[in-house]
Amino acid sequence: MKTLNRITSILLASAIALLALVHAETMLIKGAMVHTLSPGQDKAQRLDILVEDGKIARVAQDLGNASADWTIEAKGKVVTPGIIAPLTSLGLVEIGAASGTNDAAVADITVGPSFDPVAAFNPKSTLIPFNRAGGVTTALVTPGSSDKIFTGKSFVVNLTGSFDSVESRNVAQLVYFGERGSAVAGGSRAQTLAKVRDAISEAREYAANRAAIRRGEWRDMAFSINDLEALQPVARGEVPIIAEVHRASDILAVMQLARELNLRLVISGGAEAWMVAPQIAAAGVPVIIDAIDNTPESFSQLGARSDNAALLHKAGVKVVIAGPGFLATHNAYLARQSAGIAVAHGLPHVEALRSLSTNVADVFGIDGGTVAPGKSADLVIWSGDPLELTVFAETVLIDGKQQSLVNRSTRLRDRFLKPKQGHEFGYKF
Repeated sequence: MKTLNRITSILLASAIALLALVHAETMLIKGAMVHTLSPGQDKAQRLDILVEDGKIARVAQDLGNASADWTIEAKGKVVTPGIIAPLTSLGLVEIGAASGTNDAAVADITVGPSFDPVAAFNPKSTLIPFNRAGGVTTALVTPGSSDKIFTGKSFVVNLTGSFDSVESRNVAQLVYFGERGSAVAGGSRAQTLAKVRDAISEAREYAANRAAIRRGEWRDMAFSINDLEALQPVARGEVPIIAEVHRASDILAVMQLARELNLRLVISGGAEAWMVAPQIAAAGVPVIIDAIDNTPESFSQLGARSDNAALLHKAGVKVVIAGPGFLATHNAYLARQSAGIAVAHGLPHVEALRSLSTNVADVFGIDGGTVAPGKSADLVIWSGDPLELTVFAETVLIDGKQQSLVNRSTRLRDRFLKPKQGHEFGYKF
């Protein structure tokens, strides 16, 4: 009985300590090897980090006994900004083949750019803690359609799992070009480009004649009023289009279209982007790639190669690395494996880390991505080099609060690894 009471007391004390840590206003991380990813900082340094009210307050070699509610001794550990997943359907798709769990697209042909899936976002999706345990702290959530060129409004969420985790809305429009775009547009890549040009031109015509069009005193518009309103930030160059495209010639055509229409452009996929890397760099266009995807899966990807990221970076292109698969959701956290593969094929280590956080933040205007005073305290303490597969996230902070690393995989593990701790008859939530 005494032993049982002692164990109970220890567990209670641990629970209270964890609860206090979650709600702590200040935290001191001491002695970690920190990749700040700030400009000019190309190597990890042994640093202390002071977090106050969800922000990074101070970063220095030795903060001594700076006043903090909690201190984490992180000697021998590695700290980086949290991974920012650039293209996901997190919270919109649970099981792609189960329509009742898929809110990422609509079949209504009258809805395109105006589709706003925020209302369907589920912060309690089981995929959120799963990716959070892999070091993902923020994600760009993007709708994906099978029958439209413009898929709808993308938004940014943190991975706390809270009901107020949507941080910003309408930050990008995913647009299909290349093979996928031609299939939707009627069978030709040229028609895809023409449709996008018409959409932007009509959006600008609407902006100049909004009142008359709304009164019905104008010509009939090909796009709905809602879609034309949704395209306004794109037409003004305030919101980027993410062009899903692979073939080198298609990439050049999309960049030419963006120049003509004065659009902000981000390329996604880019299997053959290395072939036109100088042109991409000259245009200042970022590229989102999956470095694991190095096989010619279609005629548009015949030039796919493992050193794509390295060649793009060498040419001066800002590279963003995503998890495997288009709109990576279940395995968004595997972006770090993709980044590790890119390093193995020539991408500098620090640039691979930037491709997982800093560059994503820069491209989409997300707070975070570097370990610097004033930035959001979205941090991960790793057991070692985060680009090594055997390394894992030991502590994940979002807005300075420690997050649970429990997920369905750890519950399954514990059910059989520790059957005497209450898991023998099912899972504990």
